[in-house]
Amino acid sequence: MELLVPAYQLVYDIVLLIALVYVWYFFAKRWNRYTAELKPFIRNAVVFLAFGVAGRTVDLIADFVRVPHDNYLYAFFYGISIVGVIYTMIVYVIQLEKSYLPLMSTPSSQASSGDKPEGLTGAYLIMGSRGKMLEVLNVIKSFQRPTLVFTRNPNFYSELGDFVVPVWVTQATDRGVPPTALHVIQDNAIRFVRERPGSLVVIDCLEYLLLYSDFTSVFKFLVNLKDYVTSAGAALVVFADGDALEERERALLLREFEPL
Repeated sequence: MELLVPAYQLVYDIVLLIALVYVWYFFAKRWNRYTAELKPFIRNAVVFLAFGVAGRTVDLIADFVRVPHDNYLYAFFYGISIVGVIYTMIVYVIQLEKSYLPLMSTPSSQASSGDKPEGLTGAYLIMGSRGKMLEVLNVIKSFQRPTLVFTRNPNFYSELGDFVVPVWVTQATDRGVPPTALHVIQDNAIRFVRERPGSLVVIDCLEYLLLYSDFTSVFKFLVNLKDYVTSAGAALVVFADGDALEERERALLLREFEPL
């Protein structure tokens, strides 16, 4: 088969095709891995990158044989790929901004308007055996505000009322949130307290999170979440089994969270 282009251009086309195929495969493996909010971004990336792979394939074929209307094919495949990837990136950044930009005006506006609900605010820690889980229920019942609970047992909270929203933390199904996706947990919690001033966020599955991430990562996640939640005038309650933690870990948690 006769080569129609210089050798360096052939190498260039092969390298670009391999790179695009790798990126496409990277996203394709994550097709069903994330929550419903992130899936559209992953799937859009897979679809639009596939057009780019098709364009690079036609380009490589054209190095050996003449492809009729190749310019139109390039314009079609590359155009859809580039526009689609740009669209996906913009929508993804907008979603990040909604979730992660600091709440610059929320605390002051609530304080001036007098709309901030009276009651529990801040970050708290309930530490003890699993029998003390009833304390979590008592806190939620006495709080009587919109409550988001990240839990291993969503049915445990199902009878508390419509003001409680349990989120199942599980690795087994995409109906919940994976324990490794700490950023997704943070994202959901931030959105919840922004939309519901004075609300409550409860995490009762700390030990389960520690099975999939080291304590340092989980502690950083909790501290960041604490800052976001308290700046929104809401409350964060973390339940921890003291027997499952080392003394240093308990000390760090108690430094950041007030015992409840």
